[in-house]
Amino acid sequence: MHGSAPQEPGGGHFTEAAPKLRAIFQAQTQACAGSLHMVGLESLHARLGERWPLVSDRVHMLAERLLGQMLNPKDAWFRFGEEAYVVVFSQLGRTEAGLICAKLVEQLQRLLLGDVDTATVRVHSAVQEVGGELLFHSHSLRDMLMGAALQVPPSQVQGAGADKTNNPWQDFIAPADEPVEVVYRPIWDVRKEVLSIYQVRAKRPRRGRQPLWGYDCAADPHEPQQILILDLTLLRQTMEVYAELYRNQFRCFLSVPVHFETLAGPTRRREYLAALQAIPKELVAFLTFQVYGLPHGVPVGRATEIVTLLRQFSRVVIATVEGSHDLPALAAAGVYIATMQLPPGAAPKRWGPELSHFAHEASRLRLRAGVEGVDTSLMASYADGAGFHYIAGDIIGTWSEVPENALRLTRADLRARIMADN
Repeated sequence: MHGSAPQEPGGGHFTEAAPKLRAIFQAQTQACAGSLHMVGLESLHARLGERWPLVSDRVHMLAERLLGQMLNPKDAWFRFGEEAYVVVFSQLGRTEAGLICAKLVEQLQRLLLGDVDTATVRVHSAVQEVGGELLFHSHSLRDMLMGAALQVPPSQVQGAGADKTNNPWQDFIAPADEPVEVVYRPIWDVRKEVLSIYQVRAKRPRRGRQPLWGYDCAADPHEPQQILILDLTLLRQTMEVYAELYRNQFRCFLSVPVHFETLAGPTRRREYLAALQAIPKELVAFLTFQVYGLPHGVPVGRATEIVTLLRQFSRVVIATVEGSHDLPALAAAGVYIATMQLPPGAAPKRWGPELSHFAHEASRLRLRAGVEGVDTSLMASYADGAGFHYIAGDIIGTWSEVPENALRLTRADLRARIMADN
């Protein structure tokens, strides 16, 4: 990297974090000085301005989800204060690890603001201790990307068979080359006390790092044509698997994802419609579609158009939403289940009021309320008490390569399963 990059003593929140950082250096023998970084969200805070207090929870939810996707299972991170994360890499050197941290903030800016100011995205890399105080090198994402480009020969960037061992930037220049897998997870129908619906999701394994999930598996998660390709891949593979299971007297319901962008454009919608029309008629009775990516404030007319299209090929339509503000429009459009997604590690103390409000609003509008990401017995109990009709998460069932036959699961069965696992 550039030799002129400033060295910064651990001022501000760096100084406050220093004792914990020193403990990490001492405890993790694999971590060298160049593998510890402070990722600050100051640039996001500055650009969001007065909106920051309203959206900070969502920012941290997205940040923690991205950390889970980008890091190796042996890496470690912790949140420090309101605007920073400390990340310790067990294997990557300072330059490669710093770029991953910068990419995290870049993704957040793109998701929340729609664009990226690479000059304001900065990562602070720990170098050493001098007089008991940590020192940091600070680099902007713009400088880091320029440095990366200088290190990668053009032939490697353009060549389809570039050797990753000679190109440490390959994961940032080209999409991951592992094939997309289709995995399934049960959804608990609380009222009927049965596992009869299996959620379908894309998964892309990555060597040495956490896998990508959902629409992050697309070659470009923000490009509508790539989103369409992923939706078509999931639909085709799911129907191939279920057709074989159906022939063997296997029965369950499937919740197949489809993105708003796939159905929003006329050309993409026609292409997806053609794939829907190829589904064998005997399988339609076992399908539901789960719509992702609905924009805030979606008009009733647009939502109705989507639901009407999908209902021709399914039992019901599910919509995944981030809050309760669009529930009236979705109810009027004919959506059957409205689902909210919890972040990893969600606890009732933080999410309880939001869960209760969501379930109440859905019930008032005669929508069935669903929740995903319920990973603990405490959250499952709270979601049940709040009035959710459908619950999914690790406590209910994990992802697998094929769905299973419909299975009865009472509350007593769930409690027994939890006790057995503990």
